[in-house]
Amino acid sequence: MTFHVRPPIDGATTVPIRRAGCVAAELCKTPARAEVAAVFERSFYLRSGDRFICIGEPAIGNGPLTLIADMARLALRPGQPARVGENCIAIDAMTFTYDGRRPWHPPPWPQPATPRELMRTRMELARRAAKEAPAEGFGRTIATMAEPHDAFSRAARRRLARLESCLAAPTAAAASLSDAVCDLVGLGPGLTPSGDDVLIGALALLDALATTNEQASGACAGLAHAIARVPPGRTSPLSHCFLRTSAAGHIGEHLHAAVSSLVTDDIDGALAAARRIGHSSGWDMLAGIVTALDLVVRRDHAALRGR
Repeated sequence: MTFHVRPPIDGATTVPIRRAGCVAAELCKTPARAEVAAVFERSFYLRSGDRFICIGEPAIGNGPLTLIADMARLALRPGQPARVGENCIAIDAMTFTYDGRRPWHPPPWPQPATPRELMRTRMELARRAAKEAPAEGFGRTIATMAEPHDAFSRAARRRLARLESCLAAPTAAAASLSDAVCDLVGLGPGLTPSGDDVLIGALALLDALATTNEQASGACAGLAHAIARVPPGRTSPLSHCFLRTSAAGHIGEHLHAAVSSLVTDDIDGALAAARRIGHSSGWDMLAGIVTALDLVVRRDHAALRGR
């Protein structure tokens, strides 16, 4: 892949960082050796030990591990050495500089819709997923009436059901919840396997409802604890870093937008935001979001019927 930057005048090029995620900004404060871990069309990843930083164009969106810069024509290759200094990153003759401005954080969660509205939202999302979700990954599991079409989908549905069951009593069943999380971690191909994306989506939804729903609050704490304890080696190093970051309460702009839209009854907004998260990662996250939402709305529905 090739990025484009302004032609250097004296053999060196300085690229200012426009925005820095809160975790990436902290990493930039500590001098360290790093290397280019992966290169994509609009972004690349640096790795230093078990820590990762994503540097990319504004179109990729803000995130806790992301540095946003205006880039055009810079050739990079995996394994290329880099140096992280105090608020700067050097790769050969290229230096990315960060001025230490206030790092990016997502806005507060919106006030969620009523339980009845959330139930209607969940049903509509199931209908849309049956038509629009990609065949690979967990997206089709959102369509609850659809029959699993292959072994992966059947396994995915069983593991999601187990996760929901364990989340219903996260304190009493901490060991079971940890097992359910480990069943999903690393499931699927790629740098960020589908099962990992499911867990990150579920945790984001529970966090969004935690201040207004006691069930969501307890499940959020239990799931964050279980994810934080996932040992290295069960998934890719990059995805393990994302899991740790989400367990610490940090998520990206597009996932935040997807959850915010969903809990305020905006299906179109939720799907549009999810589609910006890779080819299937956004749908995998939606599957986790729906799993966590089912936990909440079913209990609320039972409470409403009992009145």
